[in-house]
Amino acid sequence: MAVLYTPHFIQFLDDDGNPLAGGKLYTYSAGTTTPKATYTTEAATVANANPVVLDSSGRAVVFLTGSYKFRLED
Repeated sequence: MAVLYTPHFIQFLDDDGNPLAGGKLYTYSAGTTTPKATYTTEAATVANANPVVLDSSGRAVVFLTGSYKFRLED
């Protein structure tokens, strides 16, 4: 079973406090540069794209399994 990154969804903002629409969240195995999957469901059966592309509100649903390293880009 996967664990939800934050309750319901994650949201990222730019330096001006605006939603980071179209931002990209890259996910890696902790301490490495090896890409690691995140998931759209708690069952961890449907992987997100990597990078996860944020919606127009700067949001995404991200379930995790294990330890991660993150990189966020605009």
